[in-house]
Amino acid sequence: MRVARLLAAIFAPLWIAGHEPMTLAHAAGPIVESPEPLAPLEAARTMQVPAGFNVTLFAGEPDVQQPIGMCTDDRGRLWVAENYSYPKHTDKAASDRIIILEDTDHDGRFDKRTVFYDKLNYVTGVEVGFGGAWVMSPPLLYFIPDRNGDDVPDAEPTVLLDGFGNHANSHNLANGFAWGPDGWLYCTHGRTNWSLIGKPGTPKEQRTRFDGGVLRYHPTRHVWEPYADGMTNPWGIDWNDYGQAFACNCVEPHLFQIIYGAHYEPWRNRESSQYAYQRIATIADHLHYTGGKDYHRGIGTQAEDDLGGGHAHCGALVYLGDNWPASYRNTILMHNIHGRRINNDILKRAGSGYVGLHGADVMKARDPWFVGVTLQAAPDGSVYSSDWSETGECHHTRNTNRETGRIFKISYGTPAKPTIANVAELSDEKLVELQLHKNDWWVRHARRVLQERAATGKDLSKAKQQLRALYAEQTDVTRKLRALWALHSLGDADEAFLAAALDDKSEYLRGWAVRLLMEQDSRLPANEAKFVKLAGDDPSPLVRLELASGLQRYPNGQQVPIATALLAHGEDAADQNLPLMLWYTIEPLVNSDLPRFLELARASQIPLVRRHIARRVAESTSPAQRLDLLVKLLSEVADAGAQLDLLQGLSAGLAGKRRVAMPAGWSELFASLEDNKLPAVRELALELALQFDDPTALASLRKKAADKQLDAAERNRAMAALVARRVPDLAELLLALAAEPETSAIAIRGLAEYDAPQTAETLLQNYAAYSANVRQDALQTLASRRAWATTLLDAVEAGKIPRADLTAFTARQLQTLGDEKLSARVTKLWGTVRTTPADKAKLIADYRKKLSPGSIASADLALGRAVYQKTCANCHQLFDAGGAIGPNLTGSQRTNLDYLLENMVDPSASVAKDFQVQVLTTDNGRTLTGIVIAENANAVTLQTQNEKLVIPLAEIESRVDSPQSMMPEGILTPLSLDEIRALVAYLGAREQVPLKMP
Repeated sequence: MRVARLLAAIFAPLWIAGHEPMTLAHAAGPIVESPEPLAPLEAARTMQVPAGFNVTLFAGEPDVQQPIGMCTDDRGRLWVAENYSYPKHTDKAASDRIIILEDTDHDGRFDKRTVFYDKLNYVTGVEVGFGGAWVMSPPLLYFIPDRNGDDVPDAEPTVLLDGFGNHANSHNLANGFAWGPDGWLYCTHGRTNWSLIGKPGTPKEQRTRFDGGVLRYHPTRHVWEPYADGMTNPWGIDWNDYGQAFACNCVEPHLFQIIYGAHYEPWRNRESSQYAYQRIATIADHLHYTGGKDYHRGIGTQAEDDLGGGHAHCGALVYLGDNWPASYRNTILMHNIHGRRINNDILKRAGSGYVGLHGADVMKARDPWFVGVTLQAAPDGSVYSSDWSETGECHHTRNTNRETGRIFKISYGTPAKPTIANVAELSDEKLVELQLHKNDWWVRHARRVLQERAATGKDLSKAKQQLRALYAEQTDVTRKLRALWALHSLGDADEAFLAAALDDKSEYLRGWAVRLLMEQDSRLPANEAKFVKLAGDDPSPLVRLELASGLQRYPNGQQVPIATALLAHGEDAADQNLPLMLWYTIEPLVNSDLPRFLELARASQIPLVRRHIARRVAESTSPAQRLDLLVKLLSEVADAGAQLDLLQGLSAGLAGKRRVAMPAGWSELFASLEDNKLPAVRELALELALQFDDPTALASLRKKAADKQLDAAERNRAMAALVARRVPDLAELLLALAAEPETSAIAIRGLAEYDAPQTAETLLQNYAAYSANVRQDALQTLASRRAWATTLLDAVEAGKIPRADLTAFTARQLQTLGDEKLSARVTKLWGTVRTTPADKAKLIADYRKKLSPGSIASADLALGRAVYQKTCANCHQLFDAGGAIGPNLTGSQRTNLDYLLENMVDPSASVAKDFQVQVLTTDNGRTLTGIVIAENANAVTLQTQNEKLVIPLAEIESRVDSPQSMMPEGILTPLSLDEIRALVAYLGAREQVPLKMP
């Protein structure tokens, strides 16, 4: 069984404004290496929490095992989803369970356990309400009825929806549930296992593809909708006092504000956000590991501990209880898997949304097996934390222990015993009164029970009157919002009521009125004039965000008047949400009303929107007439900044097209742009003129590239533009520039496009003078064609190129050429590129024996960094340095030897399709290996080991999918044992070391 990563030091105190110093709840000695977890009670006893807090073991194995999701019912009991199927998906009946745990004597530990249902398969989430349990079990969303509340299902589960993805991997899929303030059931959904969702029996062509993010389901209307798109693997969503939603994400970045219709990073080349172009970033202004900002020390240092411990997060809870100190209210909690703790981020308003500030950790576990998954609020104001209890990196798919699992309860002092036994048994009047409770647990449950009663047809007229009175009397905006949400859930927040709220002094109430009005079928035309006025005059960016978000619900074309008013707010240009949300809203106009679409570019005071409009027009599959209109607009725009935006968009939209027919009016426009006061305008105009086959532009760019008196950056831009157009007869110039230090990298990469006989000889002649990075460029170019590859191997065999320079990337590239003789030479010279699973297992075992803790501790870290620089740095970041093709290694379990060896020896063992390699052969004989990071009707954008290339589809002769990871096998093959020890030691280093290249 894999040994957990050792924690290097006893946790030190942490402080945050308004919080007391963190101290150990009980004394505990340093952690020792152990193949087993701490006993459940010991795990709770040794948890480190701030002064005044305490942790109790609510439940532990064997009473709870594999707890993957949980929720509370109206009696305050904990419902737990136990996933025994993990990590294998099957279509057969399984024994995953939903259990109910109850603490009848309120001592912080359960004393009654009920198995509610035990025939589920791959359960990932549970929520209760409306007479039963809602269960996510991909590919199915179930409802298990229990109308009489006797904890015995009334019938077998009903399938509400199917088609949830479980095809790609074991972990990145639809997961937990949460009731939103608007009465919908929300669900977070990982990006890898995309879904094709519909009611049972729905034909494929009538289903909706959902690529991950957040979706919601209405419990009485039984409809679902995509809510937000993106993130990597969101696992947990919650709302603050103002009804603003937040989700945590596993893996980094870790925190997002959830907005209807938003597209979030990363993209992963999905059609759902093909024209988003840019996606909304994390709201966190920090990382929970030493991978960014001003922190340069590594795992195990005080800086790393202060930051929060790692990049993988799970479970989101905005604290709105009444037990913890007031300073925690409206802050968000999330498990940090690598750090074995609960992080706390402070949510602070910024522009139209929020920023997440780093707060002190709430809990740190001393148990090396602690893997926090779900957080859940309790009726007494405490917080439940579920522990998967396992070892390894994030996914825990290789040594899963199905016998462990714990749930802990974190309280401040001694929580008050709840005086209400069952919310569902209260009168309507009492449920309305609970909307004023300090602990939002009671508010949420009371609101949902009222909604349930309304769904049965019960007369709630008195409750509605109470809620309207509460809304009118309250001065606290959070209490008014509670009344509004309750009225909405009862169907009593009608159009007139919401329209009046548009004039409220609170931006939050105005924003929610906008949101709910825009969701109603009767939203137009009655409220259009009011929305246009709000869009133009409302001082709040939050209200403008609600308008921009809700506009996506409008029929195409009807959004224009409101969007026009919103685009006039130049002060929103730097807002984190508004420019992109407005773009997502207006993009569909390109095909339905092109003239109005272009007019929005003219009217917009937001540069990003102007750029994206121009790009979208240029990216059309039949752009000729559209380009004419865009050029006409460019000629009519007088502002140089606006011209630059439009030119940048035009250039981006034409990427991947070697040549484009010259639009009408371009010659006249080009003449005027050559005298523009902005150098960037002049450069872009010249590059576009080249694309439009202007001979003057060709001559000018050739001259710039060759001019040694010009700045190197300008020369390289000119050369890149010429290569991008695959200008004929360019090889001679590139061969000359390949010998100049300032231009060699771009020239060498460009030579790969041209089958020039002199290329191999020229690169080999200059090879010794190249820097380490440029040498890798030269090797990649030489490995892209068979003739050059032969010359390359001749040079390695003759000792003209050091064998050690031939990395695993180059070896794999040579193998993809499909030449048996070349492949045999690579194997003889370098080693086997692909090995069997048995060989890999043996190799890992051999390395493990040779890499003892003592030998790693005495290794040369500077040598390790040099090895890392050559083999890993192009793709991975460590200590703020390196590429961004693969995951940032700083926050990973890089001190876990088993984790490092498994990933370096067998990187393709578990790789998502988005990161699998494709091998492309172009019409000029070049072979490329990389991952497709974008694709449209014109071109494929391929990320190779050393560059990002836009390749026209028409030039691709063959395209082969590979199950391999972008990271090749054999990274360690050419290294000596001393180099491997040094690399492993450097990967686990606490801080950066000087670079000492050979």
